[in-house]
Amino acid sequence: MQYVLKDKVFPEIGAWADELAEIRRDIHAHPELGFETKRTVALLKEKLRAWGVTELDDTTVPGALIAVVDGARPGPAVALRGDIDALPMPDNSENAWKSQTELRCHACGHDGHATWLLGALRYLQEKKNEFAGRVVGVFQPAEEIGKGARAVEESGILDKLGVREIYGCHDEPTIRKGAFGLCAGPAQASTDFFYISVKGRGVHAARPHLGIDPIPAVGLLISGLQTIVSRKVMPIQPAVLSISSVNGGRFNAPNVIPTEVTLSGTVRTFSEDVRNQIEHEMKVMVETIAASESCTGELRYDRLVPALINPPETMAHVRDFIVRHFGADAAEPMDMTMGGEDFAEFLFKRPGAMIRVGIRDDAHEASLHHPTFDFNDEVIPLASTYLAGIALERLKALAA
Repeated sequence: MQYVLKDKVFPEIGAWADELAEIRRDIHAHPELGFETKRTVALLKEKLRAWGVTELDDTTVPGALIAVVDGARPGPAVALRGDIDALPMPDNSENAWKSQTELRCHACGHDGHATWLLGALRYLQEKKNEFAGRVVGVFQPAEEIGKGARAVEESGILDKLGVREIYGCHDEPTIRKGAFGLCAGPAQASTDFFYISVKGRGVHAARPHLGIDPIPAVGLLISGLQTIVSRKVMPIQPAVLSISSVNGGRFNAPNVIPTEVTLSGTVRTFSEDVRNQIEHEMKVMVETIAASESCTGELRYDRLVPALINPPETMAHVRDFIVRHFGADAAEPMDMTMGGEDFAEFLFKRPGAMIRVGIRDDAHEASLHHPTFDFNDEVIPLASTYLAGIALERLKALAA
């Protein structure tokens, strides 16, 4: 298989390129959701054991696999993370390895993330006599629902293993293959979901005066909610409030006014104060606007993950490593994004970094979460080299 920056990839990892691609395609063909990643974890365990990595824990966190590679001498511990869950959506690609399960698809590249972590751990296992300390591989489920990283942290396993720093990377179709996207400081927004119910009293649509129509209330509410970001949040603070679904009239009958209309959507911010403000403003609007139309309104606001903040110090180490090892052209500045990433939970507890790995070429232009998206296998050896390399450098620096 062809792969990028061959002269920069660790030779051992380059030799495994075809094998790693086959593993990735196997995972892609058998996607699993949330914490229900039993088959994926079994495959990962099988491969790691075959390569000599035997300290494996798949019981502490449901759906997760924690793999430990100890060096020849005691020392600090650094973790590497790869998420492994898929999305509940169709795979409309035409690949031979397309999903074999209806409405499940690795449309975000987590199959690739799991595989490049496998490659890094295999390399570290082969080099264990050459370094001091410990590398902990975190194969994490439930990133797409924003609950996996928190489950790992709350289990205490990383603290128990003495992890001082953690590193991860995510594929990025807006960046060319062979390059890494780097963003120090605020990098990805917090992710919250909301669910709104507006209830009236259903009635025949020709006799609206005999009921309480929730649809006009929802119309006012939709307009009102859009003013929170534009008129209530400080203009220099990034924020998004998107209503993503509106559902009413479940009988789909043009002559029936429904009793209830529901809305759902997402809020993205970088500031906890703004996050709190938006939730408060939404609650007030839902209740008061509904009441103004003689309806009742309820808001459920679910906080999934906090904003991802890459510590400038560790990001400086990452950039230095990428420039020295892969060349200055491989380090591309990347703007912060309103997309969420539950790796933020790890960075709340310890330093580290989340970066992007470019996968874009003529054959890989589909955006993330698109039904025709497929990962670019050519970057697996590159990302495995980065993960193994940064782990070794940080172990050495932390031990100094």
